[in-house]
Amino acid sequence: MSGEIFDASGAAELTAATRGSREFVAPLLAAAGLPADLADALDDTRWDDEIRAEGEEALSLTGKDVGTPIIHFSPPEGTALFGPVISRLPSPEDAVRLWSYVTGLASFPGFAELKRSLRERPQLRSFGVEPGTAGVEEDWHAGSRKTTP
Repeated sequence: MSGEIFDASGAAELTAATRGSREFVAPLLAAAGLPADLADALDDTRWDDEIRAEGEEALSLTGKDVGTPIIHFSPPEGTALFGPVISRLPSPEDAVRLWSYVTGLASFPGFAELKRSLRERPQLRSFGVEPGTAGVEEDWHAGSRKTTP
């Protein structure tokens, strides 16, 4: 469902101040053809404690210096890693190849990290990028993102 919401027309114009609000969600749900009452979940707190606990459990497996996604391989004893973070949707064949590499790294005893800074924004219509095209490339420079020519 998130693909429909993030690809909905108008998603790019919404500001960070409105994200997580009905003003943010309502037009995206409508544009994606989804029921408006899904926005009721914004005010539903019954899952908050469980979500927080699961987040804390995930961070206890990786360390608190990572973000999401966190994948736990072969729980409960297996390793947990942050990632993978990709900016483009892979083809089905590339997705299988990528997953094979990720699981291979996760199975290597002592593997801890493989990282570089984000090179391009996620390839979503809401960022103005049409499927099959590359977005604006970025790199970190002196602590902030710098657009590359």
